Amino acid sequence: MTKVSHNFLREISEMSIKSGKRFVARLLRIILDTIVAIIGVWHPTKLRYLPPIDNRVVLKSATDLANDIKTGRLRSEEVVRAFIDRCREVQPHINAIIKNDFDNAIDEAKQVDSRIKHAISNNESRDDNESVLSLPFIGVPFTAKDTMYVKGMYLTAGLYTRKGIIAEKDNEIISLLRKSGAIFIAMTNVPELGMWWDSYNKLYGRTNNPYDKSRISGGSSGGEAALIASCGSVFGVGADIGGSIRMPCFFCGIFGHKTTPLVLDPDQVYPPPSQKRRSLLSIGPMCRYACDLKPMLRVMAGPSAAKLELDKPVDFKNIRFYYMESDDNPFHTPIQPEISDAMHKVIGHFTKQGSLSRKVYFKDFKYGLEIWLCAMSDKTTYTTAQHLANHNGEINPFKELLKSLIGVSNHTFCALILCLTELIANSLDEKRFEEMKNNLTHDLHKLLGNNGILVFPAHPQEAVKHNATLLKVWNVAYTQLFNTLNVAITSVPMGLTRNGLPIGVQLISSPLNDRLTIAAAEELERAFGGWVSPCQITC
Repeated sequence: MTKVSHNFLREISEMSIKSGKRFVARLLRIILDTIVAIIGVWHPTKLRYLPPIDNRVVLKSATDLANDIKTGRLRSEEVVRAFIDRCREVQPHINAIIKNDFDNAIDEAKQVDSRIKHAISNNESRDDNESVLSLPFIGVPFTAKDTMYVKGMYLTAGLYTRKGIIAEKDNEIISLLRKSGAIFIAMTNVPELGMWWDSYNKLYGRTNNPYDKSRISGGSSGGEAALIASCGSVFGVGADIGGSIRMPCFFCGIFGHKTTPLVLDPDQVYPPPSQKRRSLLSIGPMCRYACDLKPMLRVMAGPSAAKLELDKPVDFKNIRFYYMESDDNPFHTPIQPEISDAMHKVIGHFTKQGSLSRKVYFKDFKYGLEIWLCAMSDKTTYTTAQHLANHNGEINPFKELLKSLIGVSNHTFCALILCLTELIANSLDEKRFEEMKNNLTHDLHKLLGNNGILVFPAHPQEAVKHNATLLKVWNVAYTQLFNTLNVAITSVPMGLTRNGLPIGVQLISSPLNDRLTIAAAEELERAFGGWVSPCQITC
């Protein structure tokens, strides 16, 4: 009896300690969120600030534009000029473009029109692989983020120490898109080193959210997402090592896809990932319309696309949907009710389609940030301090932090914090979190199988105000965790909040089942509308 009483008291004590820790974590979160709210006062809300859209061409999907160009209903030059005009309209407001290639793009478009005219007059078939009419994105403009190798464009990754550096050639993905007929028009902004969730650097400044100028567009593909959402681009190329596609897509209300790791060669970005980090980085498509995801991925993946069986039909009656409403970490911002509502709309819709659905709980999701930090920890490669110096020695982060406080550093405060974060990562129990990651990977893959999709928030709340990301950085665990679990993920917009800001969900599948989440994204777009214009449409 005494032993039972002792065990009971010990359990009660352990529960009290856990409850106390949760209370302290939640209290600290409330304090930090209050500070964030005060910071927001310095950035007044500015909604619907973009010029109206007055040309229907920029409202079409890439797939429709290609079809119109192939049939002669539209000329490529007309399409390219329409997007260039829109870029010029929105750029002063959102600051998404760091360098354009407009003149060359117009010249390429004229050449495309000449080839199309010749093909039509000679009754060439789209089934003829030798014909220009067989190219999936012929004459359609596209953009890419400033970590991609695009010949003649800046390759700075937002680093002041790489100012003026130009890529001497295209990487394979850009080359494949060009071979598909797509025409490159502009390079877009990223955070310093592509390693923060707000696209701001000392070279090109800050990119604004198209829906509210006072808020972030996300990172690292924030310039890309902002330009696509503003109709300055129809589709683009992003890269994701911790949410760099999914967070900007969530904040800017567009579609994005984090491809199954290693289907697309991750070494095609700057800086290239170390051997340990290769499986964490996925390159993928970003677009306004879900119908463009599959053809984009097919082109970008090249011969590897066959692994994905993208054309294999998906019957939602045979798909099992699982959902988890939060990662249950008391230190993270609570899930915004409208995001929870959006998740239930997703589950409700597919239940009506005949799919089975079930709520699940992974207790270790709450350690997403720690798991990611340990997975990223690599003593065999360059440190952040060395990257920031462009591999010419290393910066002194403490000295630069002091300079940053008085506004004379060439590095952002957040990038310098990243240098210090590496020290924290080195102090974590790597063995413990590696084991936790492996167990989660096994359990999640077992749950999903080849016909399961997990619905999970891409972020706990809508886009935050500028200068507030540091105090909210722990929230990025909602995307970071899944870069360690070897999965494919599609980010899906699910409308606007009462504040007029986009929200959405992540659809997660086991590796090489990208077609499942893309098909579900297409279905949700049909059901709920997908992208919502951030400004008035007058055409």
